[in-house]
Amino acid sequence: MPISREYARSLFADLTQNAPVPLDPDELLHMPRLRQHGHVFFGDIAVRCYKHKARWTYDERDIRAAGRAFADMEVDLDDVVDVQLPAYRDLPERDPEEWHRPNWRRQLVSWMFARAQNQLLEQGRSYDAWGSWRNIGANGLPGELTWEEFVASSSKARHLQNIAGTRPLQLLTWSGETWLLPRAYVDLLDRWERRQDELVARARLCSSCGEQGPYWGGWRTPTTSGYITRCPPCSGAAFQPYTGHLRGVQYETIRRRGTRADDYLCRLCKASQASVWDHCHEHGHVRGPLCGSCNTREGTARPYYFLQLEGGALHLLECRGCLEQRTLPRRFHLDVVRAHLEENERHGRCGKQPYVREAEHTHGVHRFQLQCSGWHATGKWTKDVTASEVATLVRAFVDAVQEGRPSPGDATEAG
Repeated sequence: MPISREYARSLFADLTQNAPVPLDPDELLHMPRLRQHGHVFFGDIAVRCYKHKARWTYDERDIRAAGRAFADMEVDLDDVVDVQLPAYRDLPERDPEEWHRPNWRRQLVSWMFARAQNQLLEQGRSYDAWGSWRNIGANGLPGELTWEEFVASSSKARHLQNIAGTRPLQLLTWSGETWLLPRAYVDLLDRWERRQDELVARARLCSSCGEQGPYWGGWRTPTTSGYITRCPPCSGAAFQPYTGHLRGVQYETIRRRGTRADDYLCRLCKASQASVWDHCHEHGHVRGPLCGSCNTREGTARPYYFLQLEGGALHLLECRGCLEQRTLPRRFHLDVVRAHLEENERHGRCGKQPYVREAEHTHGVHRFQLQCSGWHATGKWTKDVTASEVATLVRAFVDAVQEGRPSPGDATEAG
């Protein structure tokens, strides 16, 4: 029997309230890695996700079975083993596919070092003073990080708490020489790594030709009945490219006519079947067919990154209203300004781009906080930008896009 995500979460929480392994039932609501393999993990138990009438659901029998398994699980908290955490490695040294593979030990290390690094940034310490931030202290943590600070920072973000739907920091202990976890829990996470690899291996195969896609699910396309894996050539053969024939048409018009978006390839990635007609919410004009992932990226991702996406800005200008008025939807305006400031503002003679964020907005003036990314502790200053200046920068950016200069930082002068 299909049940909602909310009911599944409530049922699983009730069944596992006395489980020996700390769990996060909210995983059933957030559904991490759904695109990658279509399941939610609790330890090595994979709960399959279903799409019923365009809504994600679960089978009640699966939820009850997973809940009973954890309720009956035996974990001797006194039988602990050395978890043998690996050494810290910088991101540039990692193979992209290898980094996406499940590795709970590496994930713990990543949490620790990321927090130690952020602590120094929050303290305003200069890069020269960092010195030994990677050195492990007597408490097993890097830099000057304490266990209390580490746990407190982790509690502020779900992705810094959960591994396979479990919460390892509630079981992790420091012996004075090494990190320890219950043996049964370590075995559970080791089995999770193998089980997730198995599911991803199946899900990354093109359903038409059997070709293997990227590990992180780049060929996975959302449909009304769930995800399907299809390589770009097979998608290109199955769906027609959008030619812009609906440019200037109001979205309500094609919605009333029932014009289908899933007959087309996604206009942005050009690799997946489209699922929706993307349109400008300010002018109402159709911009083109998008797959679920690209539509989510346009609607909810940070505008700065969408503007840097190949074809992203041109896609926004498929709206006739935006094009004729030389503007963009309002949610993109401040990120055009941020990119412009990053491109053109500098701390003294430092050649590095600063970090830029909006600090406040009063009486039509946006005040931006800039911080030198060259690790100069004193490199902080503000920049005020009026509403008219914002509009001028957006117009300049739109002109640059049409002239073939799509970088947000190219908005340097008005036309």
